[in-house]
Amino acid sequence: MQITQLRNATIVVAYDDCRILVDPMLADQGAIPPFKWLTGQRRRNPIVPLPAGTADHLAGITHALITHCRKGHVDHLDRAGTRWLRERDVPVLCMPGDADFLRRRGLDVQPLNAAGSTPFRNGIITPIPCRHGEGWIGRFMMHGYGYHIEQADAPSVYIAGDTVLTIDVRRCITERRPDVSVVPAGGASMDFGAELIMDDEQVLALAQLGSGVFIANHLEALDHCPVRRATLRQRAEQLGLSSRLQVPEDGEALTFTRA
Repeated sequence: MQITQLRNATIVVAYDDCRILVDPMLADQGAIPPFKWLTGQRRRNPIVPLPAGTADHLAGITHALITHCRKGHVDHLDRAGTRWLRERDVPVLCMPGDADFLRRRGLDVQPLNAAGSTPFRNGIITPIPCRHGEGWIGRFMMHGYGYHIEQADAPSVYIAGDTVLTIDVRRCITERRPDVSVVPAGGASMDFGAELIMDDEQVLALAQLGSGVFIANHLEALDHCPVRRATLRQRAEQLGLSSRLQVPEDGEALTFTRA
């Protein structure tokens, strides 16, 4: 199994006969308005381009997987990503609550089971609830879901989605014990209110709970995500977690084999 970090939360999870595109934000650099306005220097999003070789990484995509997309979450499915999926008629796996929203955009929607696991390929996909921010700011967010993917011939993968560190996230790590966990680490926040996703401190605390490999993403691509890759790597080294916390660059592919 191979996981390629494209940009922000957009990754490709590749098996021998299946390539899953997760949360495609495929817009050009600067095509999306800022998320933070009360700053000295506003920056349009994404603040970086897609990496070189993106077309090659997207070649042969067989499915898409969406963690959340309503209420303006264009950093997980933007117009460019929607158009790319529609033009190629890619089957889109999502939660039932997002299905009508995606159908209205002309996508081939295949809703997953909200109450349990859904058969997929040689195994199952199980939804794990997210909490996209605490306090009053959380009431305005689309919380969405992460996914635990188990396959008979590959390591298990937990794609956390946009979430802070919650009981559900902790339980997934300690009880399901995924071999690989892809987690947001950017510490995103708006002009006011609490953080919307995990930051470096929460990601490191989560990695200390688990036994598998963690991949940090949602980094250095949006104007409201302040955590830097260098900071996360340095803190992981200080805690003795460098071998288990991977912080890939955009365009970098990581390969995992079943133990």
